[in-house]
Amino acid sequence: MALTAYCKKCRREVDAGELCPFCGTRLGKTAAHAAWCMEKIPVRDWMSWNAVMRVLLPSALAVLLIVLAAEGLSGGTEALERLIGGGFLTVLGILLAAVLAIVGLLLGVQGKELTDYVVDSRGVHETRYLPNPTPLKLLARLKSPALMSRVNPEAAVPVLKLEERHLSWRETARVQLWPEKCMILFYAPAWWLRVSAACTPLVWEDVMGLIREKLGRKKKIRLPASLVAPPAPPRRKTKPMAPLVPEVEEAIEQLRMEELAERPPVPAEAPEQERPPMPAKEPEAEAWPPEEA
Repeated sequence: MALTAYCKKCRREVDAGELCPFCGTRLGKTAAHAAWCMEKIPVRDWMSWNAVMRVLLPSALAVLLIVLAAEGLSGGTEALERLIGGGFLTVLGILLAAVLAIVGLLLGVQGKELTDYVVDSRGVHETRYLPNPTPLKLLARLKSPALMSRVNPEAAVPVLKLEERHLSWRETARVQLWPEKCMILFYAPAWWLRVSAACTPLVWEDVMGLIREKLGRKKKIRLPASLVAPPAPPRRKTKPMAPLVPEVEEAIEQLRMEELAERPPVPAEAPEQERPPMPAKEPEAEAWPPEEA
């Protein structure tokens, strides 16, 4: 879906704008976000293989260096030559190919999954779901089959939440784009991939606008040229007024006096007539003769 907003009062997704079209509540600037859902099959997804290779290849290289260093320290150059010429590299390559074959088998057993993406004012959020889960699919994902207890058996299509990932804008160190695949890669730190968001052409421009708004002016983050926002216009600083020259002050005062002299005189208001004071009230005369007790 395109750029939307969340109304807290209605608790529903509405079109992005200033006011909610249902209840009229002000949405605010941080309410707008882009949300969409993608379906993928791990064995056919390049990013699933990429996540495996980012762990497998460094591990194989570390094993190779450790073995070569140990052999060189114990036997010298001749021992290294015998090790390399004896087929060690061939054996290591066969083991690496076998591991890749096992990984491909596991990815094929995992089945398709659904991923919800949300890009808002806080950052990037990813939630993965497994439709029609089975214990075998969970074992292939290195997860416990006990998670099957969370699935609602009465649902028409049982769905299991697998994982949630949240990456704030403060943590983001680098953003990489694959426009031909509608793919956005978020790194934190700059050498480690945290979230790979596969977009659709419908939401691509909206997501680009949100990222450009949040990260476009931050110099410490490595961004492609299309995400760099133009610099903010400089603020105009008001300069304090310089004190007037005495001659200018005298000229202004003279013009003011001439303007006052040209005005017609204002007639004075007649004073209000003073009211005569109210006569004092005479005290009542006492009855005479006084009443006998």
